Amino acid sequence: MLTTAVLTLLVIVSVLLIIVILMQRGSSEFALAFGSNPMQTLFGGTEADTILAKITFFLGGLFLVLSFLLAVISKSEQNSLFKELKTQRVESQNKTS
Repeated sequence: MLTTAVLTLLVIVSVLLIIVILMQRGSSEFALAFGSNPMQTLFGGTEADTILAKITFFLGGLFLVLSFLLAVISKSEQNSLFKELKTQRVESQNKTS
């Protein structure tokens, strides 16, 4: 249940991250190939302050946190499944002997 919720959130954040990244302005090197002013891109680089960049940083951090959380949850569920299988095996061995 918790794994499904975290996985759903991770997929939503991934899609939003892709959309926000695609909405951002392209690289300045691509503009230089078509005759853009190089001084404007050299001294006017304020892209880190735009709202899209801030959203990208936030969604990227959220993606990392959710990925780590999903790994921890999956590991704990896997351990509990192994314990359950081990107890079932021990019970079946006790019944046969």
